[in-house]
Amino acid sequence: MSALPRAQLEDMVPIGRLSASRRTLVVEPREPMGDGTVDIYFDGRRVWSVRPDDPNKAGQVHFRWPNALSPYLQGVAEVTVTSSATGDVFAESRVRIGRSTKPIEIRDAQGRWLAMNKWNRLGPSFEGNDDGVQERLLVSAQRLVADLQELEYPVFIVGGTLLGAMRTGNLLPHDDDIDLAWICRETNPLDIALASMKMERQLVDRGYTSIRLSMAHLQITFFNSDDGTDHYVDIFTGFFMDGLYGQPFALRGELAPDDLEPIGTITLSGVEFPAPAKPEAWLEFAYGPSWLVPDPSFSFETPRSTLRRFETWFGVFNRGRVFWEKHFEKLLDRPDSDEGFDDVERFLRLIPPEARVVDLGSSDGRLTERIAAACHTVLGVDYSYEALRLARRSKPDNVDYRYLNLNDSHATLGFTLEIVESGQPWHFFANQLLAGLPKVGRANVFLMLRHALASGGVAYASFDTDFGKHYRKGRPDSWHLPLDWLYEEASPFGLDLQLVNTGHRSSPLGRRQTASVVIRRMSPQHEERAIESQFENEETTS
Repeated sequence: MSALPRAQLEDMVPIGRLSASRRTLVVEPREPMGDGTVDIYFDGRRVWSVRPDDPNKAGQVHFRWPNALSPYLQGVAEVTVTSSATGDVFAESRVRIGRSTKPIEIRDAQGRWLAMNKWNRLGPSFEGNDDGVQERLLVSAQRLVADLQELEYPVFIVGGTLLGAMRTGNLLPHDDDIDLAWICRETNPLDIALASMKMERQLVDRGYTSIRLSMAHLQITFFNSDDGTDHYVDIFTGFFMDGLYGQPFALRGELAPDDLEPIGTITLSGVEFPAPAKPEAWLEFAYGPSWLVPDPSFSFETPRSTLRRFETWFGVFNRGRVFWEKHFEKLLDRPDSDEGFDDVERFLRLIPPEARVVDLGSSDGRLTERIAAACHTVLGVDYSYEALRLARRSKPDNVDYRYLNLNDSHATLGFTLEIVESGQPWHFFANQLLAGLPKVGRANVFLMLRHALASGGVAYASFDTDFGKHYRKGRPDSWHLPLDWLYEEASPFGLDLQLVNTGHRSSPLGRRQTASVVIRRMSPQHEERAIESQFENEETTS
């Protein structure tokens, strides 16, 4: 991250005091902080931007540290609180948190400095990375834009990318990607989704790696030599419908077509990019009339009606994925643990020798390779590229790994078709997967198993049945799946479930209750009776 100039600190007086613990930061400014955003620096590196609450009677302003920062807050650091808009220093003190006397370093496993981003997550940003990632991102984005233009897509920069270009002519220091949008001429949600899928196929054919976040939102990902994520470019689909401009996932409102076209150009960090015809109009549409005032803590406040509309039209395939990407991004190597080995042993007793196995949610590959060690051919699939990076470190000959997002119905059906067309029986292992998927993701898994188990295979799944100690919507490892939910969701797909084990396990969120089930395809007679029973229950309910 860019260091705060020392001269700047010395010239700005008066400077207040502050104190810090692992829970809170208490600031005693000598002049009012106002209601604008403040930046909080550790040893000259920004770690968090936030709007302050009103001071208490003693003139103190209290900030509660984000949960993501807490694990790093042990040691000594020079903490500085400044205005995001002007750089004025409100308070500065050298603090010690906990008993350690070592410098506080908020870095990931790759040594990159981390900061809280606009999604309230801890991650690397441009100001925390001096290894040339900005230059590589600009080159990748320029090539991607050229390919999209050659394919005749009307594309332009948006979001924080356009904001940085308009404010300073450079990428925003607290940003971590480049945002593109394109204008789709379709006006029906299905046709818009099909147009986005066509774009994706064309880009994949040109060698790009695409992560589909919804049927209207792509993320083009670029990797480093270690197979880890180096940088990425978002591509949002924009369209006009019912007199309003929509740009999923968050924007819908009044923006005129001539605010966007004819597409112009703008210089960003010395590179020319396409821009909306009236950049100020797009920025006010997205960020409001005060878009020119820096606010690193800004987050979209999207009306619930807009979110529901876009989610219904285009789906959401990203639930839980970013959490696991950030989790595995911190690790250089897979942990040395035998958790899940008991479930592997139970699964191995169910399948024949030299079987074909799919490990659903293969994580870092520990359990995948445990199954392979018993002389089986295993395909591990996961929606975290950082997990796949760890898994591929020691890939045996009879193991392969592949990206698959089970929340994406289209991708899951395509994978299912490959399995079925192989003409071979496949068996499925799913350790701690089902509880961490939203209901639509589980439905995709059950539909897959309905078809893939028709050739005589068997599936084994283990999962937590109770809440984690500190349930949070954004933490899929805190989610749970009661057995009655599982039976209710799986039965309509013609699947028969047999409970084979219950117990407990230790987790980062405390002790969890677990269950393991064996899943098989129902016989035609049982499936017919299950369908009849379902109809009877629905008639009784109605």
